[in-house]
Amino acid sequence: MGKENKSRNSVVATEMELDIYSNIFEKSPRLTGELEEYSETLRGVRALSEDIYLMLFKYEPEIRSFKELEPKYRLNGKLVQEMDQNHEIKSLRKRCEYKYLNSIIATEIMLRESVAAVNERLEKSLTLKSKLKSLNKAVDEYDKSPSDPLELEIDRYTEEVCAELAETNFFYKVLSDSYKEFVTVFNTIKNWGLDDGKLTTASYDEKMMVAGKLRKLKKVRDISEMAGRFKASASSLQRKKTKEDGMEICGVEIGNEIHRVLPSEKILLANEKTKRGFLKKYTQKELLSYKYRNNRSKSKGPIICCIDTSSSMEGELEVWSKSIAMTLMDIAFKQKREFVAVLFSYKVGQVIEFNKNRIDPSKIYDLATAFFGSGTNFVEPLNEAIKLINTAKYKYSDIIFITDGEAPLDDEFIAEFKEIKEKKQFRMITVNVSDKIEPALDQINDIQILLRELTDEAVDGTNETIFSI
Repeated sequence: MGKENKSRNSVVATEMELDIYSNIFEKSPRLTGELEEYSETLRGVRALSEDIYLMLFKYEPEIRSFKELEPKYRLNGKLVQEMDQNHEIKSLRKRCEYKYLNSIIATEIMLRESVAAVNERLEKSLTLKSKLKSLNKAVDEYDKSPSDPLELEIDRYTEEVCAELAETNFFYKVLSDSYKEFVTVFNTIKNWGLDDGKLTTASYDEKMMVAGKLRKLKKVRDISEMAGRFKASASSLQRKKTKEDGMEICGVEIGNEIHRVLPSEKILLANEKTKRGFLKKYTQKELLSYKYRNNRSKSKGPIICCIDTSSSMEGELEVWSKSIAMTLMDIAFKQKREFVAVLFSYKVGQVIEFNKNRIDPSKIYDLATAFFGSGTNFVEPLNEAIKLINTAKYKYSDIIFITDGEAPLDDEFIAEFKEIKEKKQFRMITVNVSDKIEPALDQINDIQILLRELTDEAVDGTNETIFSI
């Protein structure tokens, strides 16, 4: 009996959809290593990973019938059918439809949960172990010499294996646990600005590695949760602005930002024959798009965020300060503005420059975890901010200064700072996470906001002052 016209994939897919999957999975040391490990439990796990990805990514995935699959992949087919029919898949699919990064993350998680659940069951059930062993043996014999009896034997063992798994609520548990894990991972990635739209092998592996490290630290989880709340407020304020505020059209370029794409390209979506061409150009960032340039009279410059990490900031105050910083970084990235974090205590401990076009996961980790302790010095971080503003890259910056402490500023420094501020025309906003105004900073900043004001919805305009910067 031949294998012609049989497929390895349980989900119908275009060549382009499989190419997108392959560009990530096949070149990722992280993912290929996991697949190799999982193949000891489920031999067809490579094809299963494709099926799960397609089942999550596609709007209405078309599942192939059992007999349309190569016999060696029919266990995958049965697993996919059971998952697709379980109501728990809806929550995951809703999060993943047409979202490459989400679909890859969820696929990795579902594979891990599936294999772990199978292994757990194998340890407890000699019957399942025997049936899976018999199934693998029948597949090996069929590969050497295909025959109708062997195909029927494979089908029988496949049904028996899946029936045994179903008895233990396997599919509900895998999908439910996968969704919970996905939400946790995705929220970490989103709240720390790692969902930057870039999806390459290196970026995926690095994002997941950093997200894994961030999740292990309690203070980072607290910062992530707090930043999520701040970002909700900030997003509401930012939506009031036009998408290209401070920009003007100056030509045409290629890309895949939908709101910039030329009408002549969008019209390709109107016809089923040309839609695939649009999707391919979208994936490869080759759509003709309007090119914009800054109009300085309207645009906003970089953000320099000075963050106090002296001993008194340890604990809850660090969570608040870095949550505010993360929200500002998110705003800067979305608006294609440079962002710099200046971490200080008695001196400048670290300066972290973020690229407006690409979020570096390792820098996110540094911002989340760096803490220097000791005393407080305002002069050094402010001098560092001035030094940055004196460069061409940061000449139009504004300063956000986050602190809880008191530190002296002598008259000479205050006079010099005011002179530079007037000359360079930058703003300085102090966010004071204590409960009283800092007099020294009040002599040089434009406004000083107390933490209670930033979180008090009754104070009109406070959030707008900082989050619409």
